[in-house]
Amino acid sequence: MIRIRAFVALNLPVELIREAAALQARLREAAKTAGMRVGWVPAANMHVTLKFLGEIPEELSLAIGEVLAKNLAGRAALPVTVKGAGTFPEGAPPRVVWIGVHSADDAVCALAADVETWLEDLGLAKESRPFHPHLTVGRVKEGTGDLVGGLENELVGDGLAQEVVLYKSMLQRAGAEYTPLCRVPLGSRTSK
Repeated sequence: MIRIRAFVALNLPVELIREAAALQARLREAAKTAGMRVGWVPAANMHVTLKFLGEIPEELSLAIGEVLAKNLAGRAALPVTVKGAGTFPEGAPPRVVWIGVHSADDAVCALAADVETWLEDLGLAKESRPFHPHLTVGRVKEGTGDLVGGLENELVGDGLAQEVVLYKSMLQRAGAEYTPLCRVPLGSRTSK
């Protein structure tokens, strides 16, 4: 049985990703000044992870794609605001550098909760940590310091998230390579 590393993501508009990359460049300078070594995520790989699946049987990806397509049919696109930078874990030396993603009525959080429920029905374990919508923009390899000072509320921009994607992730020496296995567009209609 072939196993693949996979996750479900919400893709943001290209314009917003470009703006996030500009903020990432400022974070990169802060890391350099602090003497930190950070692996920076290429703009093309920036996304909001709705559900990390880990290693799954490859054939399960077909069922996941079907469940996403069925349950997302007719779901409205999500207006989002990309704003603020931070690090995980909170109150400890940083390991992940992120840029926040916000939505009215916590729509992105509701989408992630729905995905959790749908995939739990397929036998996938529910995430125990609380969901925090964000774009991972860097992974700290060495050093500590204040990367985000003054950028906690920095506005990147607004846009409409119109696609949920099931990705296969292959770890390479140069970084992760993502291959879309299933793309599900979100409509612009509002539900009645």
